[in-house]
Amino acid sequence: MKTAFNFFIVLIVSIGLVACSAEDGDIGPPGPQGEQGVQGEQGPQGEQGSEGEQGPQGEQGPAGEDGVDGQDGQDGQDGEDGNANVMYSDWFFPDWNMSDLVRFKRMEVEDSNFSDTWLEGGATLVYWRTNNGSTFLLPWNSYNTAGNLVIERSVIYRSSTSIWITIKKYGSDFTAEETEGQVGGIIRNRIRYVIIPGNVNLPAKSALDYSDYDAVKAHYNIPD
Repeated sequence: MKTAFNFFIVLIVSIGLVACSAEDGDIGPPGPQGEQGVQGEQGPQGEQGSEGEQGPQGEQGPAGEDGVDGQDGQDGQDGEDGNANVMYSDWFFPDWNMSDLVRFKRMEVEDSNFSDTWLEGGATLVYWRTNNGSTFLLPWNSYNTAGNLVIERSVIYRSSTSIWITIKKYGSDFTAEETEGQVGGIIRNRIRYVIIPGNVNLPAKSALDYSDYDAVKAHYNIPD
C-alpha cells in the first residue's frame, strides 16, 4: 500500500516538473548533410534472341506451251524493173567504114533503138576503152604535156537509127595503136554504147555521173 502511494507521488511530481519547465530555447543550426548513398550497378543486358531462318524459295512452275504460229501472208507481186528498158551493145572494135584517112577517121553505127523519142529526155552514151582498161565517155580528147590538143574523139547523132563516131589527130599521123582494135595480138581500142530511155529512173539519173562508166554500169546492172 505504501509502495503504491510512493509511485503516485512520483507521478505527480513528474507532471509538475513538465508543466513548470522554462521556455524552450532557440532552434540550433541544422546538422551536416549525410553522404549520398552509392548507386547500385546496372544489371547485365539480356542477350538478343536469334533471327529465325528464311524458309526455302518455292520452285518455278513449268513454262506454258508456245502459241500456234499465224499463217504466212501472201507474197506481193514483184514490181517492174526500172532498168528493164535500158539497152547496151557488146564491146566492138572500131570500123572506119565512112572515112579512113591518116589524120581523120569516121565510122557509122546503126541501131534501130536509136530514136528521137529516146534521145529527147533520155541518153545515148558512147564509151571508148583503151588497152589498159581505162574507159572514157565520148567526147574525149587527148593533150600533150604542153596542153595542146593532140587527138579529138566525138560522137554525132545522125538520125533515129544511126550515130557517127569520129577521131581526129593534130600535128602528126595516127599510129595503129591509137585507132585500131587489135594490134599484134593485143587489144587496143574498143567501143560500146548504152541507150537509156527518158522514162527510166529519171530522178536517179539526174544525179548519176555518166562519165563514170563503172557507176553507170553498177546503177543500171550492165554486165561488162
